[in-house]
Amino acid sequence: MPAVKTVTYCSDVSFLDDPQVYDRAYESMPEYRRKKVDAFKFPKDKKLSMGVELLLRKAMSDLGEDMGDMSISKDGKPFLVGSKIQFNLSHSGTKAMCSVSDKEVGCDVELVEPIDLRIAEKFFFDSEYDTIASLEGDSRYDMFYRFWTLKESFMKITGLGIRLPLNSFRITLGDEIKVDQSVDDRQYHFREFFLDDGYRYACCSLDKDIEDIIPIEGTDMMY
Repeated sequence: MPAVKTVTYCSDVSFLDDPQVYDRAYESMPEYRRKKVDAFKFPKDKKLSMGVELLLRKAMSDLGEDMGDMSISKDGKPFLVGSKIQFNLSHSGTKAMCSVSDKEVGCDVELVEPIDLRIAEKFFFDSEYDTIASLEGDSRYDMFYRFWTLKESFMKITGLGIRLPLNSFRITLGDEIKVDQSVDDRQYHFREFFLDDGYRYACCSLDKDIEDIIPIEGTDMMY
């Protein structure tokens, strides 16, 4: 297959508040996703779980790829059996996010809201916390989530996830976002997406060319 650039989709899952739309979406889910949805207690989490699945299906459809079966790698990352497409999923608040590529990829979305910044002081790299602490008011929270999404996207692309301590690698902001890390010697690339919707979005890829994010209306994901 031709090279697939790193492409990211996002959507608000509030369209699933409609009971009829929710039921139709649930019926369209593959068995593995239904089990995930059923395992959640709260409707919000059920809708987010279906939302990321719908985004992944939308992405694969746009690529002309069949979804196929889902499996889990030895490092705990889900993958599509028989497909060269790599993907990563994230959700927060009412937003779902999906990044796809023919190279490994990680993504994260976070709702920007007040948080105890001692978390950053305790768990972030010192220079990251210093950057946050140098700001005032709500700007501190926005910077916290900026670092958080970038760090989370890196943790996810490595396959280590929460097994990788947040203070074991450093994100450096600038015209080009960089990561100082000792996981491996690969070159990682980052891109942030700014939608002015109260959320922070970030993607990390082995692909240098990361496409802009594509917002998707919920009804456009229904088949």
